[in-house]
Amino acid sequence: MSSGVQAAVAVLLFDGDKLLLGRRIKSQEFEGWQCPGGYMRSNESLLAAARRCCLQKAGIEIYAVEQGPYTNNIFNLSSQHSVTLYLIAREFKVVNSALYTDAQLDWQWFNIDEMPVPQFQPLKQLLESYDVGSLIAR
Repeated sequence: MSSGVQAAVAVLLFDGDKLLLGRRIKSQEFEGWQCPGGYMRSNESLLAAARRCCLQKAGIEIYAVEQGPYTNNIFNLSSQHSVTLYLIAREFKVVNSALYTDAQLDWQWFNIDEMPVPQFQPLKQLLESYDVGSLIAR
């Protein structure tokens, strides 16, 4: 990681009033629940990054995508700084069931009022700063 601010994308993927979350595993350590997402690549559009991350990490193609909120993430322990740009998707298709059902990532649908803990810092910040439930009805 460079010393600058990294750009990340995350997808708030809704199925009705439920949000898709998976377990963030880094160096074999569980860091919390998170939305599908990841760091953007050079010259990659926000939409392309979101589609790539959903496909690579959860085996899902996303459709009907719109811009959402963002979080400014300063990770105190690692001196890492990133900005997560959220996109909202309400239509999807599972195209790789092996990724979608991966036991380690444990992708699950959660009711907005019953979010699992712990949450990965960007998701935790988002839930504390925004009324994510209001994004369902847009």
